[in-house]
Amino acid sequence: MEKTILLIISMVCLTGITSGQNQAKGPFKFKSGIIEYKYSGDKTGKAIHYIDDYGLKSAMYTEITLDGELTKGWVVSYGDYQYMWDPAKPTQGMKIKNPLMSQINQSSSDEIEALTVQTYEKMGMKKTGTEKFLGKECDLLKGTMGKVLIWNGVIMLMNLKMGEYESGQEATSLKTDIAVDQKYFVIPKNITFSEMPGF
Repeated sequence: MEKTILLIISMVCLTGITSGQNQAKGPFKFKSGIIEYKYSGDKTGKAIHYIDDYGLKSAMYTEITLDGELTKGWVVSYGDYQYMWDPAKPTQGMKIKNPLMSQINQSSSDEIEALTVQTYEKMGMKKTGTEKFLGKECDLLKGTMGKVLIWNGVIMLMNLKMGEYESGQEATSLKTDIAVDQKYFVIPKNITFSEMPGF
């Protein structure tokens, strides 16, 4: 159960719940970007996050090994929904309504930053200063569960420990304000998406 919670925390953060917001445009302060990640600890693997329109378009591809099992998948955020599918199963997928997405898209930068801090405070973390990572001055949050570095709403580093389980997520490449191919944000029409209960 603890391992599952750690996986959910890192995946949710990666898809934008902790993002800062440019008040007039979208969840991120930069227009577009491509961020590459690697995972360590109880789950290993990699991810790549595509962002456009200040985060109003978001797509993430992951390859993660957990408990010896490799899973590959896409998560694309569209409106209040997140669509998830495995490229090895081209006809079926899942979608979930995320009420936080609507809140994020309608909130100011200060409100989003406050939500971010509150989220980590509930996990026992506190903002304690700044630290450089990949040449960026990041907000540093620390607590008994671990450490998180955030730059302009982007998770740059996350090391969490819950009981026996450890989960690491680290940005290995960050490119912003670049052209991003729009094909990554398209919801496949050939997939039937089953709706999961919202949260």
